[in-house]
Amino acid sequence: MLLTVWRHGEAGLAPCDAERELTARGRAEVVSAAEAFSLWITQFGHPHVSHLRYSPLTRTSQTAAILNRLWHPACCVADELLVPGASPTDSVWQTTDAAAHVVLVSHEPFVSRAIALWSDDDALPSLLPSGSATLDVLSLERGGATVLRHQSSPKGCSHE
Repeated sequence: MLLTVWRHGEAGLAPCDAERELTARGRAEVVSAAEAFSLWITQFGHPHVSHLRYSPLTRTSQTAAILNRLWHPACCVADELLVPGASPTDSVWQTTDAAAHVVLVSHEPFVSRAIALWSDDDALPSLLPSGSATLDVLSLERGGATVLRHQSSPKGCSHE
């Protein structure tokens, strides 16, 4: 299974953290990063996104809506276990079905901690807004995944 961990796009300010919306730049970067990601999938023959799971906060919901519109996965659902403060060691939300390619849209520090834990590689840079990493996963135990692509920002800094 492929598992892509995606950080939400750049968000503006709001009185409540949960209500922060994507900025115009954030929306544009999500679109640009998603289009580049689609090209990468096609170029390397990886399965298209089949499942999209996201934190229900405004900025991640908006990011997921853009990704859903571009990729048309079979399943797109909000997941309370991807909210800020989520832990990559929480096995309750981990995908156990035979999905070919799952994308998780969440927040820092979850996204970078999850990548480091699952790949056993603490040296990868943290994901900036609209950054992503794709892992080839047999199980989500520490060190059980291979990093296929690490795009820490939508503008480059790629490790493939």
